[in-house]
Amino acid sequence: MGRWSRHLEALTQAISGMGASAPAAADADGDTALQEAPEAEAVESPEPEEAIEPRDSSIEQALIKGMEVTLGDLDQTEHGWMYRGHPVMVYAVDVAAVEDQQVRREFFQRVHLASCCGALEDPAQAVWIGTAREALAAPGLETTHACEYCLAKVNHRGFRSLGPRDRTRVAAGFSFHWHVSQYAQEFFPGDEANFWAPGKVVQALSAIEPDSADSGTCGFCEWQVPAGHDWFVPVERGTQLGLSIDACVLCAQQQAMGVLTLPDASALEASHTRHSAQLDSVSLPAQESEPENERDWSRARRQLPLSWHPLCEQLERKLPAPILFQRFTGYEGVAVLAWPEHRRGIVASEEDRALLPEGWDFWTMRSVLGSLG
Repeated sequence: MGRWSRHLEALTQAISGMGASAPAAADADGDTALQEAPEAEAVESPEPEEAIEPRDSSIEQALIKGMEVTLGDLDQTEHGWMYRGHPVMVYAVDVAAVEDQQVRREFFQRVHLASCCGALEDPAQAVWIGTAREALAAPGLETTHACEYCLAKVNHRGFRSLGPRDRTRVAAGFSFHWHVSQYAQEFFPGDEANFWAPGKVVQALSAIEPDSADSGTCGFCEWQVPAGHDWFVPVERGTQLGLSIDACVLCAQQQAMGVLTLPDASALEASHTRHSAQLDSVSLPAQESEPENERDWSRARRQLPLSWHPLCEQLERKLPAPILFQRFTGYEGVAVLAWPEHRRGIVASEEDRALLPEGWDFWTMRSVLGSLG
């Protein structure tokens, strides 16, 4: 862990001053530039004496606006809570032991992602939970805002390393959908693709229009998706995901009106296969480096599955864009992200390191993300 941090610092110093390839510039307050997410809307709540009665009796529908449970009813994951198969936010937590009414009120308005303090560790503590950020409501709740301590604990969008102004922007634009999509395999583990959205039961992608085509052309990236891998989402199936054209699973994951979770190995294989096909289309052998003008972080995010995006977002603030899926003549392994000018790269797993040449420094995605917080 620490060794990666030292190498990252050395690499950052080595590539400083590289112009367009350098990390995002800091503003006058020392904050790095971030793409601003839409600002979260304040939610008007019912009057305190009114009870919330969902129109539909199902748990899925009740969770859109919110329902009251105890913390003991929830299952904790590394990056959030689950309730009966649904990722949920916790909010409207009234801690009776707090005597300061202003502090108690402010805490009541916080939206939590994790157990950030002792008040959220008592299984008997009553809390409200919900799945739709824009619709959260509870008796006496006038407005909500993301808990900065929770954002720091799960390191939402690299929150711990941000300056004050960037922290304020990230907190104001907090998106629960974005958070769940980045850690979808944690919330919905398994060996097959699944789709979930607020108000819906998680469903296997293959169970949606099961007799539809399994190969075709992606309308977003124009990849000719091969058959036999479950990488194609025809429009008949995509309609249930909020898509209006045929798509590959990688584009569908980024465009769906909900969370499309893909098994890590299959998603990365699809990304690698698509990338190789795109290189072939411009007659560039896969083992050769991409042209320098093709090394771009936004392109890297478009190419890679969402599970790699938290790492990309943090590295983008420190390093120039990498080469994707770097191959090595005479070796079977692939470096998903590589900086050949410094002989350093990031791989998917420990097993991949044994298939790569000596003389390079390789780290796994999980170890690097862990060392960055």
